[in-house]
Amino acid sequence: MESTSEPDIRNAFLQQLVATSDGRQHMLSVSVDAEEGDEGGIFEQLAEVVDDPQLRQLVERHREDEVRHAQLFRACLSRLGLEKVPVPDELKIIRQIADAVGGGRQGVRGANDVMMTYALLRAIEERGVEQFPLIADAFRRVDPETADVYMSVARDERGHVRYCEQIGRHYAPDQATWEQALTDARALEAAAFTRAGLANLAYCGERGWVRMDGLVGT
Repeated sequence: MESTSEPDIRNAFLQQLVATSDGRQHMLSVSVDAEEGDEGGIFEQLAEVVDDPQLRQLVERHREDEVRHAQLFRACLSRLGLEKVPVPDELKIIRQIADAVGGGRQGVRGANDVMMTYALLRAIEERGVEQFPLIADAFRRVDPETADVYMSVARDERGHVRYCEQIGRHYAPDQATWEQALTDARALEAAAFTRAGLANLAYCGERGWVRMDGLVGT
């Protein structure tokens, strides 16, 4: 028996999912929630604390991009004659991360909070850079226009990674502290990604949008 790699399983899952109208609706709804997942109004808090005018512009541009991305995904749903559907919290990576760090209840109050927040945001944006092209590849077979939207968003996410690096590093006391913050953030994000991914796999399998036996090669 040949083993199937995790990327192969992920690609097979996405291809099966977007092959159905219900699956496309679900995938786009998940994407809307991810872009609108500003838990606790974090960008507004960051804009209030970041005192450098040029860096504050990056905070605001990042926030505006997330809003625009959600609108793009909603437009894809509308073009397909679909509506955005509710997504359970356990499938939302941003909610999983927010819960792990206290749901933003402590708020952004100073330089260390800005650094830690941007370390997390960078980890999240890195995941988008990795995942959106895979989603685009799956959509390319059935809906090239939506595939193009995902690739456009992926390009923006690469810019967001740079924003996060610039702002987070600015507010870190030194490079070593920033690198440790990134290491911790990536570990937290990876755990949330795994939890949400497994929950999503089960959710989609229960609804018949994907076949579990079709995800693993023999």
